[in-house]
Amino acid sequence: VGDQFDAMFGPAYKGIPLATSVSGALARNYGIDKPFFFNRKEAKDHGEGGVMVGCKPQDGDRVVIVEDVVTAGTAVRESIALFQKVAPVKISSLFVSVDRMERGQGSCSTLDELRKEYGIAVHPIVTVRDIIQFLYERPIDGKVYIDHAMKERMEAYLRQYGAE
Repeated sequence: VGDQFDAMFGPAYKGIPLATSVSGALARNYGIDKPFFFNRKEAKDHGEGGVMVGCKPQDGDRVVIVEDVVTAGTAVRESIALFQKVAPVKISSLFVSVDRMERGQGSCSTLDELRKEYGIAVHPIVTVRDIIQFLYERPIDGKVYIDHAMKERMEAYLRQYGAE
């Protein structure tokens, strides 16, 4: 993606600090100055009002969505529908902190569904399997968070709800 986008969007609520942090890190570390915006869960009827806060997307802007985790894709789909009411923007990419690797509405993953449905590039930072592999039997500050029993429960969950 590089700097080939016009703005970042962080869906309320957890996407807000992520988009804010990414915007600051891009400016500080790479000299890339990109604005961000986010939505409110409820529209504000005083002050600047509305449902969007931050930069105002313009027709044709290329927007990157920065999200914490995607399970069913509901927040992403709602965000894309919301954009159509604000300005006809192009969603170029979705960055997700954690790919839970769960099935979407069919047999493929929710992230694969979003790729196909909207034609956007999807970039997970880590997957649940990465997390299992990294933390399995590894003590962090003297505590093991994913021991054998926890790994088995996580694997059973993925067998039941994970994508093929």
